[in-house]
Amino acid sequence: MKYTYLIIAFFLCGCYAADKPKEKLVRVTGEGKIRVKPDLVILTINISFTKPAMADAVKLTQSTVDSVINILSSFGKNDDIKTSSISANKEYNYNGRNPVFAGYSAQQSIDFLLNDINQFTKLTGKLLETRINSIGQIQFGHSKADSLFREADLLAYDDAYKSAKKLCDRADVKLGNIVFISNSELSGNDSPESYSSGQGINTYSKAYGGRGFKISPEVLEFRRNIISEYLIVE
Repeated sequence: MKYTYLIIAFFLCGCYAADKPKEKLVRVTGEGKIRVKPDLVILTINISFTKPAMADAVKLTQSTVDSVINILSSFGKNDDIKTSSISANKEYNYNGRNPVFAGYSAQQSIDFLLNDINQFTKLTGKLLETRINSIGQIQFGHSKADSLFREADLLAYDDAYKSAKKLCDRADVKLGNIVFISNSELSGNDSPESYSSGQGINTYSKAYGGRGFKISPEVLEFRRNIISEYLIVE
């Protein structure tokens, strides 16, 4: 008898589910974009020397690193300076197919976050007075990237709501409550919170003579895409 009751209960639930009308939904996407000028820049500074004796190469590299860090400290905090470990290896030049020993090369790099982009030209002028080899990467970003992305999310939500409202108005139905919302997956068109200028500064010839390096950063675009689903009320 107990199993009979269970069978009847399942049968009634099945009938109820079959009779229940399927909810009608509208699914839309929205996009939010905010364009701002970058206010910070990250520099990667490369230092390398080749000498007949490894100790000399390491010593010269380290002394140059110390002078660079001293300059960077006047433009930011210690937490803004990231120094890699020094590496030393044999270096060879190639005369035709035959390698020729050139000496021992010691290398080290420094990443520096400059929070005031207006000091960029002044900083590079100071760096170019030292014996660095190059500024290998110049990456621009914004100090309020997180809040800008959140604001872009809200704009994307508003855009999705407007699209859903227009579709329902055109179909002569009423837009109901939202039942689903999600950030869409980042695609190749979504912009990161920073970008690299694609430019570097080589200083082997000291052609700059200590003059600051000027560059015009592009505008950063913070973009978000939202997928939303709303009930349709007829």
